[in-house]
Amino acid sequence: MTSDEWQTANVRLPQPDLPRQFANQVTTAELLDHEDALIAHYRRIVETAQQHGKAASLQPFPYFRTEPAIVAGNQVLTEFAWNDDIHETRTVLEILAESGNGPPRLLHDDQDQGWRILIAATDAVTCFIEWDAEGPPPSTGGYAVEAAELARQAGAALARLRIIHARLVQALGRDHWTYHRPPPPAPPANRIRSAIGRLFATNTRPKSG
Repeated sequence: MTSDEWQTANVRLPQPDLPRQFANQVTTAELLDHEDALIAHYRRIVETAQQHGKAASLQPFPYFRTEPAIVAGNQVLTEFAWNDDIHETRTVLEILAESGNGPPRLLHDDQDQGWRILIAATDAVTCFIEWDAEGPPPSTGGYAVEAAELARQAGAALARLRIIHARLVQALGRDHWTYHRPPPPAPPANRIRSAIGRLFATNTRPKSG
C-alpha cells in the first residue's frame, strides 16, 4: 500500500477522553473507574472494522494493546516493546510482584524482533537492562529500583489490570485483549508410533565390543 492509498483507506477516530500522563499510553491507575470512555472508544473501533469487513483482523496489536511499563516521574524507563496482550502483561507483573524476596536470581529473559530485556533481582533491588539483541548487553544503560516497593506497585497494578480487563470484556462481549491462537495440530498417530519405535530401538540396541 502506498502512502496515498493508506491515507485514502485510513479512518481516523477521536481519541478517548481520559486523563493521561503520557500522550500514547493510559496507565491502569489513570483508567480505573474511568473505563466508560475507553469502552466507547473500543466500540467505535469494532464498529468501524465491521463496516469495512475487517472485524476478523482485530487483534491486541495495535488497537487493544496492553503492555507493562516501568515509570519514574514523567519518564517511561522500560516499555517492554514487544509485549502486546493481557497474558504477557500479567506474566511480567506477576514476576515483578514477587521480586522482593529471595536470593540473587534472574527473573525474566525475553527477546523478540531484535529487542531483548533481562530483569534480575536480589532481596534489595531489581535490575533492568534492555538492548538491541544483535549485539552483547551494554556495559551501561541499565537501572535498579527498590525491590520491595516495585513488588508492591506491581501487585497493585496487577489487581487494577484484572478489574479493568474484566469490565472491558463484559462490556464488549469478547476478549479483544488476548491473542487466541489455535493449538498446533497433533501429529498423525502413525508418526507418533514410528518416533516411539525409533527411540526405543536406539536406546535398546546392544553395544558393540
